[in-house]
Amino acid sequence: MGCKYEQLSLEDRCEIARLQADGRSIRQIAAALDRAPSTISREVSRNRGREVGYKPSYAQEQTKARRWTGSRLEREPGLSRAVREGLTRGW
Repeated sequence: MGCKYEQLSLEDRCEIARLQADGRSIRQIAAALDRAPSTISREVSRNRGREVGYKPSYAQEQTKARRWTGSRLEREPGLSRAVREGLTRGW
């Protein structure tokens, strides 16, 4: 193993769109970007519109929207309250 995974950048996504428009296969695109074919296939299928196809800018927006921001305690006020109450009781 030992490989570090890096998220696809907007430039990678633009390259995927360009190569796909040129008629390249998923495996050819993956080889050009030095990525696994499954990564490219997942990216294209996850961000493909029904009528317009793969759009890099849409894919980048969706990626940002899927990212978690902040800790779970910040996102869930009830959990934060329960933790604070427990800490005051000496947990």
